[in-house]
Amino acid sequence: MRPILLPGQFVSHVSAAVLWGLPVPVGDGDAAPVHITSVIPSAQPRRTGVIGHRIAPDRVSVTERWGVPASTLAALWIDCGALLTVDQLVVLGDAVVSEHRCRTTIDDLRRALVRAGARAGVRRLRAALELVRVGAGSPQETRARLAIVRAGLPEPELQVEIHDDAGWFVARVDMAYPRQRIVIEYEGDHHRTDAEQWASDLRRHREVERLGWALVRWSRSDLGRHRSGALDHLRSLLERRA
Repeated sequence: MRPILLPGQFVSHVSAAVLWGLPVPVGDGDAAPVHITSVIPSAQPRRTGVIGHRIAPDRVSVTERWGVPASTLAALWIDCGALLTVDQLVVLGDAVVSEHRCRTTIDDLRRALVRAGARAGVRRLRAALELVRVGAGSPQETRARLAIVRAGLPEPELQVEIHDDAGWFVARVDMAYPRQRIVIEYEGDHHRTDAEQWASDLRRHREVERLGWALVRWSRSDLGRHRSGALDHLRSLLERRA
């Protein structure tokens, strides 16, 4: 990306998120256009394969990623408000505030949103910010949480530590209802295809169930065609353990 950047220009929007390895839809991979922002009075980039933007100097928030000038984490989240859906913004926001390497908080996103003022996507950003949480381990975990909340169920806690009766640490789980002693684990394909991960999961689940916790295990299909069944099962489990 550096060869196409001129002085006063930086990578922004979803392209900056890609530089950070964050979960955003990028279209056709290498063929996707690159978003580049110019600081006024520099001209807006107009080149093949580039989507150009302009920004006032007092609104610039730039850092470097892999030696490339790019929007800061909070700024790129704001940039994406004009491009992504509310759910996509929540997935991106969860990753930004949960990954230690990002060093960005929900308050950082909130301050950036206030500084942004009136701009395209601001309503989506405000709606998404109310749903961003620290602790999501993957985009699918975020989508699972959103599905639960939108079904009218209580919001589960994230990254919950489980201890035995003596106070010894047993496991840290994706999502849980500690009062009802219910664990929800989203299991991606790596949990199934990695033999060591699979064995570790089995031991951890065995210990959690031994302590009286109910274990709910979701896969990709439980967020797709089997969503209603998965949510009905969770609802009935919450009612039984209320």
